[in-house]
Amino acid sequence: MIFKKTAVFPVPVMLIALLLTMLAGCSLKNNDINCPFSIMSWDSTTDDMIEAEGNGYDTYNSIYKGLTYTYPKEYLGKPGIIKYMYDDTGKLCNISWSYTGDNDESVMSIYRDVVEEMRNLHGESKSDDGIGNFCEIWVSGNGTVMANAVVTNDVKVMQIAYMNPDVSKQINQ
Repeated sequence: MIFKKTAVFPVPVMLIALLLTMLAGCSLKNNDINCPFSIMSWDSTTDDMIEAEGNGYDTYNSIYKGLTYTYPKEYLGKPGIIKYMYDDTGKLCNISWSYTGDNDESVMSIYRDVVEEMRNLHGESKSDDGIGNFCEIWVSGNGTVMANAVVTNDVKVMQIAYMNPDVSKQINQ
């Protein structure tokens, strides 16, 4: 009888390899934003953004020392503006969508709709409401999401912002 050598991995070796693979995967940073008004990830470049959103953008200086790109964008049936904020190295730091309304109820209506959608996506939030200012915050290892509305005699606006965990003060505190 002739025996052939075959590679046989004992079960413990296979289990250790599987465990190491799982641990390595868990230690990798999750760059998926899970943002309902954008398909970008934290690794997205300006080229990725232009491919997804088009060339019809305006720019201004970002608070992160790079550029902010803005596009008109509808979300939840309302016209608004989406903003992609990059730092000076080209890293995406923030994605926001804002809506400016004509009256208090139009802003509060979209704010309530956004908060409900965020609760469905991210669970319960912490609230930081004040006079004329409404704010809900969701914090995770993959960034901070903040929905806020300002309703005063002069200003009627709401914004939802996704912040990269590298720039989120809520995560870094």
